[in-house]
Formats: sequence, C-alpha cells, structure tokens
Amino acid sequence: MTGIWLFGREFSDHTAKDLLALPTSRTSVVLAKFLVGALWAATLTVQMVLLGLVIGTALGLPGEVTAGDVLRLPVIAVMTWLLTTPLSLAASLGRGYLAAVGVLFVIVFCAQIITALGFGAYFPWSVPGLYAGLGGTTYDPPGVVGYLLVVLVGAAGVAATAIWWERADHTR
Repeated sequence: MTGIWLFGREFSDHTAKDLLALPTSRTSVVLAKFLVGALWAATLTVQMVLLGLVIGTALGLPGEVTAGDVLRLPVIAVMTWLLTTPLSLAASLGRGYLAAVGVLFVIVFCAQIITALGFGAYFPWSVPGLYAGLGGTTYDPPGVVGYLLVVLVGAAGVAATAIWWERADHTR
C-alpha cells in the first residue's frame, strides 16, 4: 500500500507538477518512488519478524519457530509488495489515493471469491495467502504458475506506472 501513498499523495497535495519540474527524468522519479516503497516494506518486514519473535518469546507462546518459518515472512512480504505495484498506477490514473484504495477493495474481494472457488493459485493476489497457509489444508499451495504471475504483475505494475508518468499530461 506504500505505492498508493507515494504516488497518490503527490496529486492530492498538488505537488506532482512541482516534482516533475525537477531536472530528473520522470522514469527516474517513478523508480525512486518504487525503491523507497521497497525499502519501506523491507524495513517493516524486519521489524515485524523481530517484534514477533520477541513478543512471542516474552509471552511464552507454545510451539517451535524454525528458520523456515522466519524466512517465509520475507517471501510473503516480497510477493505482497510486488502485487501492490499496480495500485501505484491506479493512484496515478486516479490522480489521488482514493481511486487506488477502491481498486484495493475490489482486488481483496475478488481474491476471496476466486480462492473460495478453487482458482486462487491462478489469481496473483491470492498467492501470498495460499503460500502462507491461510487456507489451511483446504487449498493447495500455489505452483510455479502462481508465483510467476505474481512476478509478472509486479513487473507490469512498475512498467505501466513508469510509462504512464512519461506519457501523461501533468498540467495540474
């Protein structure tokens, strides 16, 4: 959701035109925003893992935490971040953050329905949840196709956002 904020607020605060007046290419601005979003997501992921381990230990929660369990969280975070890149395009197209939030709600709704119908492994926004095991034993984990779709959606989101920023008329 960092993309919604990083791209949508520029339009909501009416600073997009000022940002584009800088002697930096539009593509560089977009890629820098995505880099900041990725670093932000990585920082929050590390914090989540560390706090989870500390709080779980302090509370004496039962169960054993393996290295595989700890490594699973960053993988889920990367997949989730990749799937938020199209929301940056929605924020840019909608020239604010509200349109992107609406798209987010539609995606979450569709992910729930499509997964319940048994096709979640082929809907990219369902893949992180299935990988995390949120479906329990009811749903099979996603295969190579599901992971490939996640990467393709992430790359398409970055590329489409960069292309839009290069070609759009930024008069406001």
